[in-house]
Formats: sequence, structure tokens, C-alpha cells
Amino acid sequence: MNKHPFRSAPALLALCLLFAGCNTSVNEDIEVAAGAPHSGSSMTVNGDVRVAPGADASGSSFRTVNGEIRLGDGAQVSDCATVNGTVDVGEGVRAGDLETVNGNLRLGRDSQVTGHVKVVNGYIEIGQGSHVKGAVASVNGKIELDGARVGGDLTNVNGGMLVTRGSVVEGDLIVKDPGEDRHTRVPRIVIGPDSKIMGDLRFERPVELFVHTTAQIGSVDGAEPVEFSGDEPG
Repeated sequence: MNKHPFRSAPALLALCLLFAGCNTSVNEDIEVAAGAPHSGSSMTVNGDVRVAPGADASGSSFRTVNGEIRLGDGAQVSDCATVNGTVDVGEGVRAGDLETVNGNLRLGRDSQVTGHVKVVNGYIEIGQGSHVKGAVASVNGKIELDGARVGGDLTNVNGGMLVTRGSVVEGDLIVKDPGEDRHTRVPRIVIGPDSKIMGDLRFERPVELFVHTTAQIGSVDGAEPVEFSGDEPG
């Protein structure tokens, strides 16, 4: 996670130029209108990426250095990544990998991500009915699953996790050792009502672990679970 492929503008520009058919712009937004065909990779420096509701860009990858990415309800895209900006995904979206370095990532209801969701400095919110087939990871930011499903591991360092309302994690739940970048706040991990962690729970640093009486979890290494009932732990 620390060696992120999109950490700097020069690196991203050089990477994008390696791909045939990559359309590159500076100080311009990338916009895909509903009903307008779009294919191929597009990248911008100092611009936003906006894909209209219902637009089919399933064969397109999008990159931006200093800009946000917005995917409207029902849009279809391939991979999307930004260095400095949020990733805001609507409802019923179909996407590949989603990444941001400095920014939050929100995934609306009933969306499907065939790859992974990764953030370095920012939180992740995944809405009800959404399914990420790969891993979900944040270094410095909270991860919240609200009735969502994750096919891979759920990984965090600083920020904590909330897995609630029947969410399912098919892989492991992991909180990694921050090493020299140690924060003083102890991460709070909450496994809420009717939620399930099918893999193991592994903690490489001290955490507060709360598990609802209706939740199901695998083996726990590195923490002592505290049971709770009701909507939230006290």
C-alpha cells in the first residue's frame, strides 16, 4: 500500500503514456455523456472525471492527478484512480478497480466492483447491496460496510472499521502494524448486527473489538472480542 503506483503526477503521466490509445489532457475535465459511446483509456492532470448516469464506458479506464471522480447512477466503467481527490460512485454502478491516494471513496447502493477498492489517506463507505469481489483496504481512514459484501480481505491500519447490517466479508479482516507511523488512537473495530466475517480476524496492533451477539466471526488473533447487543456498542 505504501508504494502506490499513482502517488505522483509525473509517475501517473509516464504510466498512462505507456498504454496505446490513452487520451491525455492537462487542466481539462473528462466527461462521458449518457448515450455517448466511449472506449479506451483517458487521463487528465488538474481535471475531474465525470461519467453521466447510465453511461456505458465499460471498456474505459480513467485516471486523474488533481481531481475527483464521479460515476453517476447506473454507469459502467473499467478501472478508475485519482491521486488527490474523492471517488464518488452512485447507485447501481458497475466498475473494475477503484483507487484514490488522498481522498475519500463512497460506493452507493447495489453497485458491483469486479476488482478491488483501495485508499491511502481517506475513508471508505460501501452502501447496502453493493458487492466488491476483491479486497477493500485503507491505510489512514475508517472503512464502513453497510449491508455490503466483500469477496477478498478487509484491511486497515489507522481509522477503524464498522461492518454492520448484515454485511459479509468472505476473506480475512486485518489491522496491520503501522510501524513508525504509529497513531496514538486505538482503532475501534465493530462487527454489527447479522454481519459475518468468514475468514480470520488478525490484529497486528492493539484494537478495541466489539462483536454483536448476532454476528458470526472466524478465529481471532491479537484482540479480545467484547460482545454487545443493540445497534451500537456502549
